[in-house]
Amino acid sequence: MANLYVRSTDGSDADNGSTWALAKATLSGASAIDAAGDAIYVSQVHAESSGSAQTIALAGTAASPVRVICGNDGAAPPTAVDTSGVITTTGNFAISITGSAYISGLTFAAGTGASGGSASLSLNASANHFQTFENCSFRLNTSGSSQALNPTSAVASAGQSLTRWVDCSVRFGHAAHAIQINRGIFEWAGGSLLSGGTSPTTLLNLSGTSNYAGIAKISGVDLSNASSAINLVTGQTPGQVVIRNSKLPASWSGSLFTGTFSPGLRVEMHNCDSADTNYRLWVEDYAGSIKSETTIVKSGGASDGTTPLSWKMASSANAKYPLIPLESPEIVKWNETVGSAITATIEVVTDNVTLTDDDCWVEVQYLGTSGFPIGSFVSDVKADVLATAASQSSSTETWTTTGLTTPVKQKLSVTFTPQEKGFLHAVVHLAKASTTVYVDPLLTIT
Repeated sequence: MANLYVRSTDGSDADNGSTWALAKATLSGASAIDAAGDAIYVSQVHAESSGSAQTIALAGTAASPVRVICGNDGAAPPTAVDTSGVITTTGNFAISITGSAYISGLTFAAGTGASGGSASLSLNASANHFQTFENCSFRLNTSGSSQALNPTSAVASAGQSLTRWVDCSVRFGHAAHAIQINRGIFEWAGGSLLSGGTSPTTLLNLSGTSNYAGIAKISGVDLSNASSAINLVTGQTPGQVVIRNSKLPASWSGSLFTGTFSPGLRVEMHNCDSADTNYRLWVEDYAGSIKSETTIVKSGGASDGTTPLSWKMASSANAKYPLIPLESPEIVKWNETVGSAITATIEVVTDNVTLTDDDCWVEVQYLGTSGFPIGSFVSDVKADVLATAASQSSSTETWTTTGLTTPVKQKLSVTFTPQEKGFLHAVVHLAKASTTVYVDPLLTIT
């Protein structure tokens, strides 16, 4: 495993890159000679600019990735990391990075000064590779409308590709730009949408090949520099997106999802807001939507410690028993009881709808086998698909029902005997089409 050095100020791609004095002038020059497991050190003064498309074909594999690290060139190898190295294309030219790699402290800017063409940024642009970027910045500088930032591969066989951003930032040059999720898995933890560019109309575009877009997980990202009308996700192919613990722009009025839902597509937003709201939930699914609610709430029910809350589950016309119910996030509670029967209950209310056990039910997973942490399942859904549906039990719990004409209070309950201590995982299922149910997301145990 060798060390290679890159510095634009005095480097040459004709040199062998073995020292700072013999540094390569470009990262693509270093990638032309690297081997799996090598370390490529990029100087803090590196400012590479090219008037042609750049393919950085790193030799790293999943078993032996390449490390590309921006560091202070006062030592060889560097003893201090840096974040000021820049790789830029001018005109309508793209940047593409292939191979498994850890890349730290670099800015990749495509299409500086351009107004169209194909100046996209494509990461993990080959099949079955893994890439992690830390303290990096990605910038689509072109003002053309057809470009995208692609963190996962569009290669048809690239189902195993995984791209992680850790404390990375992005900036766009046109409202039509987006982070395009093609295939594989994309994770973004920490970082921000930079100021100084153009806010995209939509942040993420699920536009996968072979009818599968992939998985995106976004946590701890500051989106406050976006337009207040930004939509978070668009697309129409199957996939899953979870956005968690992130800051939204002030007075955010956009949508969690715009597009056409297909089975297998689900988008979730947990605890994201522009202010100090720490309970917000929004889920969009083929079978409907789920949103946090603070008006129609159960007395003594779920709360963030100050604000009572419920979940408003609104099924779409696609919901149906038994195939396509709208499923709530898990409601989790620790259980200490072993060997004795307990009853788990979720309270619900509707407006003039009496729910049956094939309209709405709760399923609870518990530890039902002594000596093994294997899950057992219990549900108050009707006994089988051919059984006659019966109304769920009525409830006498107190709700604030402002806006409901004829409140119907019911409870979803199951009784079971745990054989191990452990977490109970409850999920509410709503299979009655075009129906709204308010759920108290507090699992009570008696």
